[in-house]
Amino acid sequence: MLEISAEIPFLRTSKLTFLLWDETPGSLESWDGDQGITIFFQTRRARELEFRFGPPPWGINFLNNRFEYPYVSIHQISSNKYLAKSLATASEGKNLFVIYPKSSEVEVKSVFARLEYLYDDRISPDRISHKFGLSGKTSSIPEVTNGKTKEIETKVLSFPPLELVGSSGKTKIRTLEFTSVSVGENEISHPSTHLNTDSLAEKNESEIEEEVNPNHPYDLIESSFAQETEEHQTKHEEVDLKKNDQGIEVTSNQTNEPNKKVTEEEQLNPSIESNVNTKFSLQLKMMGVISLLFVLSVASIIIFASFYFKRSIELQLRDNNIRIAEIIGSKVRSDILGVVEKGRQIAITLTTQGLPENDRKLLLKTFFKNDKEFIYLGIFEKRENTLVMKREVFNEEELKKSAVTEEDFHAVVNRNRDALAEAFNGQTVLLNSSPGFVEPSFAIAIPTAENGELDNALVIIVKLDKIIGAFSKKGIETTFMVNGNGTVLAHPKEDLVLAATDLTTMPIVKSMLTSAPSTGQMSYLDEDLGGTYLGSFQKIGFADAGVITIVSEEKAFADVYKSQKTNLYIAGIGLCSALIFVFFFSKTITKPVLQLLSATLEIAKGNFKIGIKPTTQDEVGLLTKYFIDMGQGLEEREKVKNILGSMIDPVVVQEAMVDLAALKRGSETHITAFFSDVASFSTISEQLKSADLAALLNEYLSAMTLLLKKHEGVLDKYIGDAIVGIFNAPVSVQDHELKAARASVDMVLKLQELREYWTSNDLYSKEAQVMDARIGLNSGPAKVGFMGTDALASYTMMGDTVNLAARLEAAGKDYGVNILITDPIRDKIQEEMVTRYLDLVRVKGKNEPVRIHELVGYKSLVSSNVLEASLLYEAGFTEYLNQNWSKAITYFKDSEKSKGVKDKSCRMLIDRCEEYSLNSPGNDWDGVFTRTHK
Repeated sequence: MLEISAEIPFLRTSKLTFLLWDETPGSLESWDGDQGITIFFQTRRARELEFRFGPPPWGINFLNNRFEYPYVSIHQISSNKYLAKSLATASEGKNLFVIYPKSSEVEVKSVFARLEYLYDDRISPDRISHKFGLSGKTSSIPEVTNGKTKEIETKVLSFPPLELVGSSGKTKIRTLEFTSVSVGENEISHPSTHLNTDSLAEKNESEIEEEVNPNHPYDLIESSFAQETEEHQTKHEEVDLKKNDQGIEVTSNQTNEPNKKVTEEEQLNPSIESNVNTKFSLQLKMMGVISLLFVLSVASIIIFASFYFKRSIELQLRDNNIRIAEIIGSKVRSDILGVVEKGRQIAITLTTQGLPENDRKLLLKTFFKNDKEFIYLGIFEKRENTLVMKREVFNEEELKKSAVTEEDFHAVVNRNRDALAEAFNGQTVLLNSSPGFVEPSFAIAIPTAENGELDNALVIIVKLDKIIGAFSKKGIETTFMVNGNGTVLAHPKEDLVLAATDLTTMPIVKSMLTSAPSTGQMSYLDEDLGGTYLGSFQKIGFADAGVITIVSEEKAFADVYKSQKTNLYIAGIGLCSALIFVFFFSKTITKPVLQLLSATLEIAKGNFKIGIKPTTQDEVGLLTKYFIDMGQGLEEREKVKNILGSMIDPVVVQEAMVDLAALKRGSETHITAFFSDVASFSTISEQLKSADLAALLNEYLSAMTLLLKKHEGVLDKYIGDAIVGIFNAPVSVQDHELKAARASVDMVLKLQELREYWTSNDLYSKEAQVMDARIGLNSGPAKVGFMGTDALASYTMMGDTVNLAARLEAAGKDYGVNILITDPIRDKIQEEMVTRYLDLVRVKGKNEPVRIHELVGYKSLVSSNVLEASLLYEAGFTEYLNQNWSKAITYFKDSEKSKGVKDKSCRMLIDRCEEYSLNSPGNDWDGVFTRTHK
């Protein structure tokens, strides 16, 4: 029965009571747990200790309210902290009864001590350990660093809810999902902003490997074989929290209360944000892809449009630039040639013989009055490589206005004497004569002939006003003129002309001076002006001078850049408009998809009643419809699985879910066949009422099945009081012969405990209190799989190996032993078990003789007198085979005497020896005893 430990206050508002389970099914059925909530504490070991709040042990019907929570490692602080908070919320003010086997006593106290500390870490760990009786033992309270639990972890965690399962079916406790973020060594937990009402349906059907101590093989931990057999029920209708008879918060349907009505929108959007955690949402991807396509297309249009627009502007600019240079060059050439022609006329006037002086002065006065730009004209001859003035004339009216003296003109001539002397070589000279003058001017020197030889030079100084009009700043172009040496003659910037600036460093000027063609054009980078320029030149055909037109590409392409900027603004506005449109349009696609994703998560949790409906008439709507149908199909499949789980071994169900076709085909597998039966059960059943008989049978079968499952056996079927089991099918089991032997010995020991319990409590009948069982084990090849019709079949085994195991179970009655085994079993268990070679028999239905052995028990538990009796019996059987009947009888009698109790096997062999001593079987006797009945 249950032993109740001292009550321990837990989480301030609940009372915690530890209940030690004596591992008998009847104790759970007779215990009244209606005054609180039960927790079935179960453990397993993988890499580390894990625990859970599981369902009742397999095969036990428990209808009282209980908690369930899936397996979690004892070292996962985040999960443990969440469980502590959820448990405190769900059990506030209620009694908690924790049921555990004795082998888990330290673990269960350590876990709840840990939960107490994680709920409130202000309490001293030593105090908690002492309160839970863990003093001097290794507890699992988390390490403390500066008052905070230490956990090296940085991640967002989502945990399944704590579930309440009661007599009315599975319901759910509303629990907050906590988000755990560890910073350094300090963990912070934050409750999320929504309530999670969906359960994670944990189907814990895994089989747990336990370390078995050969010296203590009877340490049973039935919780390791816990199997949830209740039908999974989840609800997505309208829910409301209310109190049941025990004051437990459970969910119930409230369809008649209008104020509790859940809107259709809430049903169709079940906490998508809380359940869906993707790196990039579908809506974001759609917006990103469409934005990328929009940007690429618009950018391509802008780039190509700008390229061709710029190219068109550049072509127009080049054409306009060279045209300006040609026009201005032609005009300047015409003006300069006009100046030269007038200069020649003045020179003729000055040098004409016989012309009255008054007429000469009148002509000069009239000339200067009509052409005010002429300010100086001189005729020079060459003497010993120097210029010697022969005659000169000034525009006196202009001299008076400009305050320039005759000496200034002489200074200009002297300063440019070498350049002007080039005129004596037959070359025309064009110079900047502005330095020294107030106004810009230029000088022209041309060779003249006197006496038939080029021995004179005509020097003309003209104000720049004569040609400057053609170089005024117009638009974005800059036009200027340079002579053959690169010195500026005319420029919109007057200071450059007055300083006679040398422009030979400009790439376009250098190109003109070195270029043979009279016209040219180029783009270049001007470091002095800063920027890229397009330049054109036109030589005027006089003194190697030329007109140059330059334009800044930045200014020239300003309209292009302005157009690009405008297009970018338009593209940005278009992109924003497109994003807004896509944002709202994508919701019509992403919302159903997100609902499908949320529903998928619910189905993954085992909640098949998903509250979604098709909202569109497209492929997504069709997918939603099929998804709903799939959920309904999965729900039916889960119901069938749960129903099968209560009727067929869960291992078989699990394998059938994986590959049913393979199980239907069956296979030839090396197995260990297990048969057990209750001795004289017919007599017991006649003496008991139907209710008592069912209780006795359920108690016996539950205890035996737990042991069968513990040792990885698979339940084939119940045949009344008989149990048929399979080892090593449908899943492989290592050392299945040894595990079948362990299960058999444990069943005999467990039945002995049940008999003592029934006797001490005067339960059932006297015959039931001395009930015994027989077991037959055999190992070998057999056909295993689903057998029957297509409409109705069951997983079972067939073959000689199975038949022999059944015969051994029946033969146990004749030999008076509990467990009979064959040679293949004996060979695998000799190191751990004690066996006794009983007989060499030919069972009914087989021609080959079989050596049969009694499985006595664990070597660590078998007493010395039983071991001695087994050895004496085997010695007697050897003499029996040698037909030494008297010696054999002596050994058999000594064996029975050493055993201290009546031995039916010894009695049977003694009777045979006595009969054979009277009627000898003959020398050809092989020692085989033929059984004539099953």
